[in-house]
Amino acid sequence: MSSTAKIILGVAALAVLLYVAFVGFVLILGGWDGADLGGGGTTVGVLRLDGVVSAGEQDLFSSAGIEPVRTVDLLTDADRDDSLDAVVLRVNSPGGSPAASWEIYERVRTMSKPVIVSVADLTASGAYYFASAADAILAAPTSSVGSIGVILTAANLEGLYDKLGIEYTVLTKGKYKDIGNPARGLTAEESRILNQQLDEVYEQFIADVAQGRGLEVAEVRELANGLTYNGERALELGLVDEIGTYNDALDLAAEQGGGSAEDYEVRVLGEDDYGLDLLSLFFGIEARQGLRELARELGNSIRAGLGAGDGLRLR
Repeated sequence: MSSTAKIILGVAALAVLLYVAFVGFVLILGGWDGADLGGGGTTVGVLRLDGVVSAGEQDLFSSAGIEPVRTVDLLTDADRDDSLDAVVLRVNSPGGSPAASWEIYERVRTMSKPVIVSVADLTASGAYYFASAADAILAAPTSSVGSIGVILTAANLEGLYDKLGIEYTVLTKGKYKDIGNPARGLTAEESRILNQQLDEVYEQFIADVAQGRGLEVAEVRELANGLTYNGERALELGLVDEIGTYNDALDLAAEQGGGSAEDYEVRVLGEDDYGLDLLSLFFGIEARQGLRELARELGNSIRAGLGAGDGLRLR
């Protein structure tokens, strides 16, 4: 290797190290998701979950929707963060992927800290699925809640293709490989198979909501008709716990976290993800996860060294 190449390589390596150090420094100063590095008082973390629930991976340039890996990652960090006492999920979502919703449900269900859901306009279907695992759900009187059900749509464009003179040829290996082929309708057997799969997802949805809400399976099944209910009706049916605002949810979270509804701090989770998104864009998701873990551990170590009463804040 020539001396010029070595110099270029050295400069590039130094730039990478400086960048990683800079991002880590910014995260620590920000307290990692606004982490509070001091002692006293109660702190409530807020995670905003807006849009469709989808397992599709998000990146630096597409952050819309609710993605389970990022959501679970943030909840895991919050659960491990010694400076957080409770979490509020501010949810506004029509639902989406059953698998993605179940992943978030499982993380919410196993949180060691109180989790309170604050319903905005809509918490339906898959969004209600994971919300049901929270310690409490608060909604406005006019919020839409529920829509417990499963849907599968298969378009049949055969008539349109005939009118346009389009011939559609499909070659498959496997008897059912082209179920849902838009060039033809479903056979009776295919409809039976798809309905059986829907039944399985539907029953799991009902069972998990019953477990999360502390209801009988039969009670949830009676409500599992795909309809949403306004906040007042949802309260009567046991789908939510209180009629209340976002601030009411914060107050309740502070109380369940061991503090006072009159004296607590609020921290929005996930605000500092852009630096990590850029890091993972260049160096992969492992770099993002490693730096996230390093920031959290360093923050907890600093808090332990400062003691519980110092009141120091690095923001």
